Amino acid sequence: MTYKTQKKLLLISFLLIPLALMGLLFLFPFFRLFYMSFTDWDGIMPQYNFVGIDNYMEVFQTPDVWIALRNNVIYILNGVLQNIIALFFAVLLTAKIRGRNFYKASIFLPFIINSAAVAFMFTFLFDFERGPVNALLANLGAQPVSFLGDVNIVNFSLAGISLWRYTGYTMILYIAAFQSINPDIYESAMIDGAGTWQNFIYITLPSIKTIIELNMFLTLSGGLQAFVEPFVVTKGGPVNASSTFVLYTINAFTQFNRYGFAAALSVVLLVIVLILAAIQKKFIFKGD
Repeated sequence: MTYKTQKKLLLISFLLIPLALMGLLFLFPFFRLFYMSFTDWDGIMPQYNFVGIDNYMEVFQTPDVWIALRNNVIYILNGVLQNIIALFFAVLLTAKIRGRNFYKASIFLPFIINSAAVAFMFTFLFDFERGPVNALLANLGAQPVSFLGDVNIVNFSLAGISLWRYTGYTMILYIAAFQSINPDIYESAMIDGAGTWQNFIYITLPSIKTIIELNMFLTLSGGLQAFVEPFVVTKGGPVNASSTFVLYTINAFTQFNRYGFAAALSVVLLVIVLILAAIQKKFIFKGD
């Protein structure tokens, strides 16, 4: 056996198991899900009927689906704000200030806390009658706020939980990107008379463009997949006002045994993510 043949066999051997696992754990479930989206399967009985595009037609004709998508938009916009705050902290904590490692750890700490535990904690904080936030407002002479019971602000309250939890993670990504920039570039710019703001606009931002694009994609996909906060804190209430697309999808299967419809919802969500990601790449980041 020649060395070239041995090399090919070795490469195939190393790739075989990962490719087999990807096919078993990703490709097969995806194509199975796609096929089931054209059926009326209830997820329990082995019998089901092929219904064509009826499930997809129902997805686009159901008002609650559009309400859920509208709520997801709030999470996406909240994610944009999260990136701005994270970038600000990253710039601030990259500078040589006393205790910066402590501040980094403090801001990053919420990310490593269990998401369900965070949701339960904010359920207590936002409680209308006994919550510390309303107690503070009362001491300041303000009226208590129904953070989780007012249909006009409940989604902003839930999105605020995500903001608090994921800002630290986004900040760490930006800090890592800053540290990859060659400091000689800044020194050369300073010699040419560039100030701090010019360095940030013309050197820092272009240098971390890839990380910004990554974080914006995570913001986009994460906003569309928001689930834990509305599920744990409000169960989609009041009156489905805080329901999100993923929560609505899971309820379609678990509460109503409509696996085919839930599968169609999942496929639609994937298509939405891909379309928005393509738009982001094409128009926001100019296809670089």
